[in-house]
Amino acid sequence: MVLPPRQADAPSARQVVAAFRAAGLKATNPRDRSVECGPDGLGLGCSELVVTDGVAVYVFPDESSAGDIAEVWNESAYRSGTVVLNYLDAPTPRADRPRYEKVLAGLH
Repeated sequence: MVLPPRQADAPSARQVVAAFRAAGLKATNPRDRSVECGPDGLGLGCSELVVTDGVAVYVFPDESSAGDIAEVWNESAYRSGTVVLNYLDAPTPRADRPRYEKVLAGLH
């Protein structure tokens, strides 16, 4: 299966997780689930997906796709460029989310 490539200037999902850890944020037990981006998985059309115990990091091939899915996920998501953080299945307290979002914004 071939997934759409991420933009060259966009951080990879693994880079985002590493930045979270470097900032002292919870990003334990990272699992590469990029296979779920394709039609045999969730079919979201993402380029990369790394899930941690605290947050899921999706990287999309373009900002339009990222914006569309962030809109669907609404308050359970945060988008910066082509990267979408999804808190839906993560136990990240709402009060901690701005710290993740600030680290992500700093990567662009």
